[in-house]
Amino acid sequence: MNRLLTSKKTGLLPCLAWAMLLTTLNISVASAYVQEGCTNPFACNYDASATEDDDSCEYLSCIGCMNEFACNFDPLALYPDLSCEYFSCAGCTAPLACNFDDNATIPDETACDFESCAGCMDFTACNFDGEATLSIPSSCEYPLPDYDCNGVLVGCTNCAPVFLAAFDPDTVQCVSDLPSAADSGIVAIDPSNGDTLEVTSFFGEVIGSQNFNLANTAEGDGPDGAIRLFGLAEQLGLAESDYFIESFPLILTRFSNGIALVTGQVADSENDNLTWNVHLVLEDMQTAETWLNESSEHDLLTAFGCDADTASWITYRMDNSQSYLIGSGGYDGSWLQLSHMPFNESKRFQLGQGGNGVNCEYGLGGWFAWEGEVLGQSVMGLAGDLVVDLGADVLVDVPCGDEFVAQFYNSLNPNSGDFTSETQYTYAVDTTAPVMESSCESTISLCFEPSVGVALPDPCSFAEDNCSLGLESNYADFIVSGNPDAGDDTPFEIERTYTASDCSGNEATFVQTLIFAGDDCEEPLGLLESPAEWIEDSGDETFGQPSSKNPFEQFFTTGSTISPNPTASSSTLRVQQAQAAGVTVSVYNLAGQQAMPSIQLDGNEHESTALILLDASELLSGCYLVRIEYAEDVETLRWIISK
Repeated sequence: MNRLLTSKKTGLLPCLAWAMLLTTLNISVASAYVQEGCTNPFACNYDASATEDDDSCEYLSCIGCMNEFACNFDPLALYPDLSCEYFSCAGCTAPLACNFDDNATIPDETACDFESCAGCMDFTACNFDGEATLSIPSSCEYPLPDYDCNGVLVGCTNCAPVFLAAFDPDTVQCVSDLPSAADSGIVAIDPSNGDTLEVTSFFGEVIGSQNFNLANTAEGDGPDGAIRLFGLAEQLGLAESDYFIESFPLILTRFSNGIALVTGQVADSENDNLTWNVHLVLEDMQTAETWLNESSEHDLLTAFGCDADTASWITYRMDNSQSYLIGSGGYDGSWLQLSHMPFNESKRFQLGQGGNGVNCEYGLGGWFAWEGEVLGQSVMGLAGDLVVDLGADVLVDVPCGDEFVAQFYNSLNPNSGDFTSETQYTYAVDTTAPVMESSCESTISLCFEPSVGVALPDPCSFAEDNCSLGLESNYADFIVSGNPDAGDDTPFEIERTYTASDCSGNEATFVQTLIFAGDDCEEPLGLLESPAEWIEDSGDETFGQPSSKNPFEQFFTTGSTISPNPTASSSTLRVQQAQAAGVTVSVYNLAGQQAMPSIQLDGNEHESTALILLDASELLSGCYLVRIEYAEDVETLRWIISK
């Protein structure tokens, strides 16, 4: 054919060849578009791509159960039949049931068995069932304290430490009288044999403020617990978990002297009968910033992504002698004593935002080692920690008059695991009311001066509070008779009432009567001048140096008065024994230097008093002592100048 197609000698044969070729090509193209198969769309084997039915259609294989809740549900079935059944896949789907069927798809609650595998799963109980898979805590039976499951005495009865001291609340008058430390003489004994037990103590001061926080297990990566005792379960088999969560509120108490106390109860996260009573004492409070600056080896622990504000964080060291976990419930008779970790104290207990080391919440965290007795076995571990979130600070302000201290005493009987803690409270209870100064007279007679009128004396003042605290005081004048504002010599009487109270609520009242009978003022017998240079010229003359402890201890008063007192310009000294011969009046400052020239009074048997004008115009503000020397005694008054 090739030869014919390429021949150039004749035109007939090439045309015939082309016709035959085109016919062959048309047949091939037509064959390519024919697809045999089942073309009935209702058949199980319907072929949507088939173009020519080949009589292969069938209608039985796609018939089945189309109910998705049936045990024999066929997801490939196209047509339903009556084959659905609901029994072969029914079973107990309760995970806690003894016959839980993981393959069951239809729940059958009536088939669940909650009894055959149920039992006491607490290994500390007398009826512990090691094959039980369903725990029934109420079925557990425990021995009586100090006895085993057979009723045999194995413990120590009445062995809780007893302190040979009474801890009734005590009171003192002033904050300065409060104890500043615990009493080292407190003794505790084992009542079963009289043996002396070790006593530890710490001192909590509540002056100014006291802080409380509610604490709970901090959540972080992996298992969580407020208290974690690594190895107690896995290595020693003495717990069902190393993680203990709060079963009774955990409380952080912070005292104003830098001591912190964590108390409460935690339970095994897998067995709430295994409980520890928490008693952790933290001391040596420092800001994180101060502690870090002490050594380059000091460091903080923070969770990933958390920042430590070293200026606001607080750090503590655990008090190794005061920190315990005391067993209760299934751990009754067990105890653990805790000590700071690491031993080199390169890490500390830390409090602040992100302080617990597992999250960025406000919390408290720190590591400790543990050692003691658990379920009759001596144990120890180097890894344990406190990891808690803290609630908001509850700051309790302690107002003036409510201050107290708490002396905490603790004793552990290691033979029985019994722990006794006692607290001695001492309160500052001020019961002393304020008193007026001794120079304040209950009755003052006034007089009239033409150029002045009747001058009322300056108010008296109360003496210093017995606890050296501030006083709130005031006074009020009540006109009994007459008109003090008349400005003439008309008689009048005023009742001046003073009141004062201290911060403990003690109040005092002093009533002073001011009487003007219409009398003219007497002319002063003498005038004490006060040249500024007089003090410098007075040499070593003193009235006898008062002691530095109490410069007024030589006061001796017989009734002479100074009015007004205090004053800004001048006062009148009324000498009550003017008839005595040889009376000398001198003024001194508190350094014992004479501030004015002395004046000598000649006794006058007809006059019982003498008036002397004390000029304060050139003296500095302050307290001065007016000394009145008689033949056989001395009288000293305090004169206050306030400009």
